[in-house]
Amino acid sequence: MNLNPTVIIYRNGNSDLLSVIRMNETGRQASPASYERQEDKNRFFINYNLKRSAISYDTKQDLLTLSAVGNYMRN
Repeated sequence: MNLNPTVIIYRNGNSDLLSVIRMNETGRQASPASYERQEDKNRFFINYNLKRSAISYDTKQDLLTLSAVGNYMRN
């Protein structure tokens, strides 16, 4: 079973939101949470678990990196 969190990015009005869906290992219960993408000095981030988590995107590799969660490639 793949227990890496699922990450979804979408627009809600004028805001970009990032949702992280974690699965509980034992109960197989989903725990979704959404965060507004923010920008500071040309860097993107979300406030994830009360900490700032950097967001970066590599266009060559089509790779999204969330400092608190890891790397994601588009499906």
